[in-house]
Amino acid sequence: MSTRRRYLNFTTPVGVNLAALAQSGFASFLIHETGFRPALDGWNHEGVDSPFWRFYHNPKPGCFIRHQGHKIPLTPGQVVLIPANTVFDCCGPVPTSHFWIHFTVTRHSHTELVAPLVIAVDDALQALLKDGIALHQGAASDLRDQRLYHVAAALLHVAFSRVDVELSHRLPEPLIALLAAIHSAPHDEFANAVLARRVGMGVEKFIRWFREHTGQTPAAYVAAARIRLAREALALTDKSIDQIASTFGFPNRHYFSRVFTRQVGCGPAEFRARQHVRKGL
Repeated sequence: MSTRRRYLNFTTPVGVNLAALAQSGFASFLIHETGFRPALDGWNHEGVDSPFWRFYHNPKPGCFIRHQGHKIPLTPGQVVLIPANTVFDCCGPVPTSHFWIHFTVTRHSHTELVAPLVIAVDDALQALLKDGIALHQGAASDLRDQRLYHVAAALLHVAFSRVDVELSHRLPEPLIALLAAIHSAPHDEFANAVLARRVGMGVEKFIRWFREHTGQTPAAYVAAARIRLAREALALTDKSIDQIASTFGFPNRHYFSRVFTRQVGCGPAEFRARQHVRKGL
C-alpha cells in the first residue's frame, strides 16, 4: 500500500526565498483600468493628480508629460510609470496613439516614489504591449477582459522588474502584521500605546523602532495611510464624504476635511470633482 507524503516546506536549501520580500510590499497590483486609443486628440490636462499609479505607452511619438518642469517624451521605445499622488501635465500637441493602465500597488510599500520612472521597451515588453493593444481592438467580451487583465498584470510585473530603484526592504514580521492591520481597519484606534502593545514593546522603544523601519512616526504613518485610502475612495467610489470620513477613522466630516486639505492642498469635495472632470487617461 502506497503512502502519500505531505511536503510542507515552501522553500528549499538552493532556491531564493522571496516570501519575506513579497510580504514587505510591492508584491502585487490592483488593476483599475486599462485602455487604448489609436487616435486620441486634445490630450492636454494640467495638474493631473490621482491616488493611483499610471502606466503609459505611446506607439507613436509626438506627445509627452511634464513633471516639475521636466519634459518626458512618450515614445514607442519606452514606457513611463507615474507613481500615485504625483502631479504632472499631459501634453498632446498632436493626435496620439495611447495605451494606459491605472493601478494601485501594495499599500504598505516602504518606498514612496515621487517622480515618473522611464523604462526602455525590450522584446518582452514589446510582445506584451502588442498583445494588449490587439485585445483592445478586438470584440468586447468577458473572455477578452479576462485576457486583458492578465496581459496588464504581466506588463506591470515586467516593467517593475526593470526598475533600478529599491522599492521595498525586508520588514520585521511583527511590523508587517501591524501595517496590514492599519490598512485593513483604518477606523480602529491606533494611538502609540495601542500599537506598542500589539508588538509587545514600550511606547518610546516602539516609536524608535517604527521610525527606523518606515521613516515616519506611527502617528504620521497612520494619518498618511488614512488620507491615501480616502483619496482612493473619493476617486474610485461613489461613497459620500461623510461615509469616507467614518470608514477611515475620522470622527466627523469637518475634521476629515481639515486634515485632508492640510495634506492634499484642497478639500475632499474639490479633489473628487477634479478626478471626475480631469480623467487624464
